[in-house]
Amino acid sequence: MFLIAFILPFEKTTIRYALVIFLTLYFFYGDYKELLNKKKWWILSLTILWILPFIQLLLFQKIDVYWGSLMTKLSLLILPIIIVITSGYHKMNISKTLFFFTIGCIISAAFCGLYAIFNYYFLVNENAFKYASISVFHHPGYFTMYLNFSIALLYYNLLKPETDYHINRKWSVVIISLLTFFILIASSRTGWVTNVLIQFFFISTLMVRKKLNSKFFIYFLLLSIPFSTTIYFNKTIKSRFQEVIMNTTSSENSKKIRSSTSVRKKIWKTSFELIKKKWLFGYGTGIGKKKLENQYEKEGYIYLYQKKYNTHNQYLQFFIDHGIVGLFILIFFTFGMIIISLKQKKYIYTLFLVIIIINFMTESILETQSGVIFFAFFNTIFFYDCFNNKNLAF
Repeated sequence: MFLIAFILPFEKTTIRYALVIFLTLYFFYGDYKELLNKKKWWILSLTILWILPFIQLLLFQKIDVYWGSLMTKLSLLILPIIIVITSGYHKMNISKTLFFFTIGCIISAAFCGLYAIFNYYFLVNENAFKYASISVFHHPGYFTMYLNFSIALLYYNLLKPETDYHINRKWSVVIISLLTFFILIASSRTGWVTNVLIQFFFISTLMVRKKLNSKFFIYFLLLSIPFSTTIYFNKTIKSRFQEVIMNTTSSENSKKIRSSTSVRKKIWKTSFELIKKKWLFGYGTGIGKKKLENQYEKEGYIYLYQKKYNTHNQYLQFFIDHGIVGLFILIFFTFGMIIISLKQKKYIYTLFLVIIIINFMTESILETQSGVIFFAFFNTIFFYDCFNNKNLAF
């Protein structure tokens, strides 16, 4: 578990091979009698997120055509099973798992920063610090989601220190600052919004609990200088920042769409048109995306058709693919579990779900490997913690 958590922020091929090795070992040594334990069936309910698409494609007789889509989401099936069959002899240490994930995020972000500096100064690449260029391992939207979760963990540890989360107070503040600066440069607007919400919530909470002294206030004040300077002088950040504030979009009738805000509005409008036609059961995973592409072409949105965009909203994607039933299932495993996690005081799970929901609103997270493995790995661990009788760390 620790190894998977550590390498999650790194290159996708690496995590793919590591998962294969990890899952093979656990399948070989797992206790399959645990699958008959009724107390563990709640954990197995998570597999419905993979089983539902599988059954649909089976009924539509399209499983051979869209098998690749199912394979992308395979961790949604495998990880819950692994957790159940190993739960009898494998004590899960959540706080240490989160520590290794945070370290992985720090090292991967540092590598991206050094790589950008090398490209800029030695290879004279003027775009080295722009958007996808600086995010070496994942799309900026996904990588900033990882970093924001790490920042939330670091803040949480300031409020409630955990012995197995081996990052002290001073280093936490420094790391939070550096990761936040990276998120700013990466220019993912969803990443910015998520980060602002995290910062506001935790700084307010720390102030209320009187865990911030004058030194920290001075530090944050000084930190605002390079942040504001970067926003002002970096053209990419400045334009994307202005779009967040002003919500600049192209005209409704324009077919030449370039602004990402405008792109999403057109995608969502087209998605609802498809949903109206088949809202009960949906089109099936993979099929829904193909129907969406055909609709772009039909309506003359050539840019969207050429880019083959999905819905850029996980809830809409589930609605198109699996109908109203699929949508309610996904709502339960996100909004529903927020309520349960709050009742059980599993606040780390709550933080994770809030970050996931924000990103679900602007990206189809479960349609890509970067998103689905992150969600499947941590959601399975936290879900298990909620429904397990034993008290786990953190």
